[in-house]
Amino acid sequence: MSTRYYPRYVRGNPQLRIFLPNFWIKLIKNDVKSPPNHVTFKVPLTMSDHDVRNYLEKIYKIPVVHLKTEARCGPLDVAKGQQYMVKGEDYRIAFVTMPKDVKFTFPDLFPAEKVDEPLSDYKHMKKMIEKSTNEAERRNVDRKDVPGWF
Repeated sequence: MSTRYYPRYVRGNPQLRIFLPNFWIKLIKNDVKSPPNHVTFKVPLTMSDHDVRNYLEKIYKIPVVHLKTEARCGPLDVAKGQQYMVKGEDYRIAFVTMPKDVKFTFPDLFPAEKVDEPLSDYKHMKKMIEKSTNEAERRNVDRKDVPGWF
């Protein structure tokens, strides 16, 4: 991980090397349907077009044919329990076009099979809790005020 501040220079120290930049790029889905070779990223305002292109080509080895960025204002929200507005951080959207032979499909982060597994576990646990509750009630019919650990 890199840092924004360089260490103090002392003669004889090894050469300073930066392995990762201080930028982040977030892959986002398009609002409208787009061709498979178009990808959209959310990037910080401090990144220029040249920075985005180099980041994608050098670090992720994504061939970039065309790149367009636009700055967007952050969302305006009402502060909770207050009577003033709070503005979110501004950001930049990068629209990247790759060669026609490169196809990108947005990954399915929550497949249906994986989403149903915790639901079935939840239902099973709920049945077990009901069963143990019914057992305890059946055992202590005549002693309602006595705790269950007796």
